Amino acid sequence: MIRWGLAAAGLGVVVSCTSGPPPEIVNSDIVSTVTTTVSPSTTPYTPPPPSTVAPLPPGTKPRAGEVEKRCPYIASTSAQDPAVNVQDINGSHVARTTVVTTMNPVGCRFYFYGPPYQAQVDIVTRRFATSADAYNAMIVTSRAGTQVSGQPQLAPGVDGVTFRTMFFGPDGSRDWACAFAVKTVLVIVHTDRFDQAFNAVAIATAIAPRFR
Repeated sequence: MIRWGLAAAGLGVVVSCTSGPPPEIVNSDIVSTVTTTVSPSTTPYTPPPPSTVAPLPPGTKPRAGEVEKRCPYIASTSAQDPAVNVQDINGSHVARTTVVTTMNPVGCRFYFYGPPYQAQVDIVTRRFATSADAYNAMIVTSRAGTQVSGQPQLAPGVDGVTFRTMFFGPDGSRDWACAFAVKTVLVIVHTDRFDQAFNAVAIATAIAPRFR
């Protein structure tokens, strides 16, 4: 499988959560360890263990909870939107797209056109009771990965975090993801790219305004 894309420089981050408003992401020239204390006023959150998504070969019916249809947040291919689409951003052809109906709001998955027909990108969502809960969940989720780095202003007032995690099985725990929280919703963009975080950030930037 050929995977390619543009290079981008990452930003370092130091993040902390206090009992007050959600903390501001602070940029630095050096990638720093993220340390957090979840506010006692919020519900503790444990992210699910990182996992890989089963492939979706041609002619195979999507698994339970997935419906083959266009993602409501971003186009899959240039034929749907020549300006902004997952295929161009991630640098690999999208053959099938599903909407994950078991998430609230719905999630999306974009499957590669050739063997092993893996999910090359997905958009995972989860709604929380409060905006503080969603923000804390973003921090806790990123800390479960490695090489955490802040990504400020994905959209006006929306900061994100990039990190490495498991997504495409053969890559181990090296694939890049970008998480952000908007109001009460946590959104995580996973990619099958282990060479750079740019793709995950670009997709997160494109979809963040849709959740405001």
